[in-house]
Amino acid sequence: MNQFGLIIQETTAGSNQQFVSAHLDINSPEIKETITDERTLASQLANLSDVYSVQVTKNYKVYSLIVTNLTDFLGRSGYYAIRLYGPKGVNLTNFESILANVKEKYNNYTKSNSLNNQNYEDILSSILIIENDRKNIVSLKSAMNFFYYFDDANSTLSTVFNTKGVHLVHKIYAFNKNKAVNENIALTSGLKSFSQINASQKEINIINNYGVLNELKINDQLVDFNPNLTEFNVLCQNNDVVVYNAKDDKTYKTITNNFISIAKKFVPRPQPQNTYHSSNNHKKKNNTNAMYLIVGLMALVIGGGIFYYLNQDTPPIDTQNYETNDTIKGHEVTEDTIAKGIKFVKKPFKESAKDKEYTTTNPTLIQLRFVFTNRQWSYFKENKNSAMDFYRKTLEKFGLTEEEKKSFIKELEKISGHSILDDESPKGTQNHEGTQNHEGTQNHEGTQNHGGTQNHGGTQNHGGTQNHGGTSGNIEPELKE
Repeated sequence: MNQFGLIIQETTAGSNQQFVSAHLDINSPEIKETITDERTLASQLANLSDVYSVQVTKNYKVYSLIVTNLTDFLGRSGYYAIRLYGPKGVNLTNFESILANVKEKYNNYTKSNSLNNQNYEDILSSILIIENDRKNIVSLKSAMNFFYYFDDANSTLSTVFNTKGVHLVHKIYAFNKNKAVNENIALTSGLKSFSQINASQKEINIINNYGVLNELKINDQLVDFNPNLTEFNVLCQNNDVVVYNAKDDKTYKTITNNFISIAKKFVPRPQPQNTYHSSNNHKKKNNTNAMYLIVGLMALVIGGGIFYYLNQDTPPIDTQNYETNDTIKGHEVTEDTIAKGIKFVKKPFKESAKDKEYTTTNPTLIQLRFVFTNRQWSYFKENKNSAMDFYRKTLEKFGLTEEEKKSFIKELEKISGHSILDDESPKGTQNHEGTQNHEGTQNHEGTQNHGGTQNHGGTQNHGGTQNHGGTSGNIEPELKE
């Protein structure tokens, strides 16, 4: 469908519409606003000359040519008006020539008495839209009509009628300064000079990418805007106050700059907290006395558990009962195993489908992953794939209390069913004795101590007896980082 349409009015036999484009509804309030009787104003001031006007409505920008040198069948002065309707956001720089072409064709239909055959589709379909002329502007219009005087020898109407100020007024009339009445008479008729509008206006660019803009007001009056637009401009006078609110924040805020982006309301994410829960996970325990009671009970339970642990025999390692899924040595591992202030969470071990890894929400240990494989606990740092052996002594670097250390160790042993060594090797001496025969006898005897001086002494005989004997000091195991 053509974006442009025409309505032609004439008063030769009373005020009537001589032509209306099919897509324009003559009975809609918006169209009725544009086809007022021009005999009360334009015809009185034009002095039988042509008058131009421009008017912006909710959906249209209407360029009009009002021909006033016409009389009706009784000899009374009248007019006919050719009104060109285009999209609101489109500025036409050649509207004068378009209206002149329609005027010429209409006069030919009139002279040939063939008004029933009117067709202006050839003219309307040839109108070109320059995309740079398209702009989405919202404003609060004045109810007043304004005037402007042009020189027919050097017309600047294509510039004046496409200024942003036309959005701030009801209608602008342009009179021929060489033929129409003078400016003082136009002022006494109730019109205002359009030059004062263009001298005191401001434009605000609004970005509504998230579609959260709810209401927009100028001087406490609601302004109609298209909520589906992600960007549009608000045009108003310099001293106007512009405010807005959003769908997620109904508080009105004043726009003080020429640009604003309407953002979603920021809601801070809740910080994780260690809270005490009842068995049904309902209310936090905020009462101080209740918290002390809970801490005391937990201390008794943990103390009893430690006493029980210290007085029981270390269970023997039974590789036959070791399983790698959800049960280890017959002990059912729940999804969450809780030590004192430490919460373990079981997850699949991504390096091995048959094993599981355990993490904790404790702030000190939150970046570590614990894995039990080959009867030995190991741990990984976050985003690292190299495993480090875990011993009781490893906990000393994490700053835990003694109770937390003991409870932590107990829970890991409870999960795995295996005791955790204090260090990489038991303190004391480690002897390796045996006979290895490579074309003879090889004997390794001696004491190996890591952490001191290492001496190698003895006699080496290839094809005979090889003896290594010496002493090396104890070396405390260094944790792999």
